[in-house]
Amino acid sequence: MGTFLKVVGIIVVVLGVVVVVASLLGVGSWFSFTRAYPMLPEEAPPNYWQGFWLLSGIGGVFAGLGVLIAGVALFCLGSIYNDVKSLKR
Repeated sequence: MGTFLKVVGIIVVVLGVVVVVASLLGVGSWFSFTRAYPMLPEEAPPNYWQGFWLLSGIGGVFAGLGVLIAGVALFCLGSIYNDVKSLKR
């Protein structure tokens, strides 16, 4: 069980890193964190927001960090499970 949790944790960490990198590179629309279709002219934000293009993928970055933390937690739980199981023997 502990080894299974560790393997799943590593897979989830890799997925979290992929989401963070994809969001930073601007392909977050693949993960539905940003709008994939163009905005209508009446929905367009004012011009002063155009300077914040780097913050457009910040939701994807936060989601990726959450997935990353969940993966690390699973890995740690697997390690703790293996350690406790070996102490009982």
